[in-house]
Formats: sequence, structure tokens, C-alpha cells
Amino acid sequence: MNKIYWMLLPFAVIIGLIFIFIFPENGVIYAFITVIVFWIVYYTWTYITKKDDQK
Repeated sequence: MNKIYWMLLPFAVIIGLIFIFIFPENGVIYAFITVIVFWIVYYTWTYITKKDDQK
């Protein structure tokens, strides 16, 4: 796997677990949003890195 993936994954997991335990009623929704934000940041970062490498 990619180094960027492993850098972002622990933060996403920790934030997702915090949302589940702090907001029990809506925690699953916030945890799901955390996953979506994780993948958006990951693909954006990967895209920018590949674009800079091509220059």
C-alpha cells in the first residue's frame, strides 16, 4: 500500500471511533462521513503528488 494511506488511516480510525463513542445516536453517521473525508483527502493527495512528479 501507499505511504500516504498508512499516514492518514490511523487518524481516520481514531476520529471515527471518537465520533461513535461521543455521539452514540449519530456516531455512525459521523464515522461514515469520516471515511468519506479520508478517501477524498487520500485521492486528492495522491493526484497532486502524481501531478507534481510529472513536471
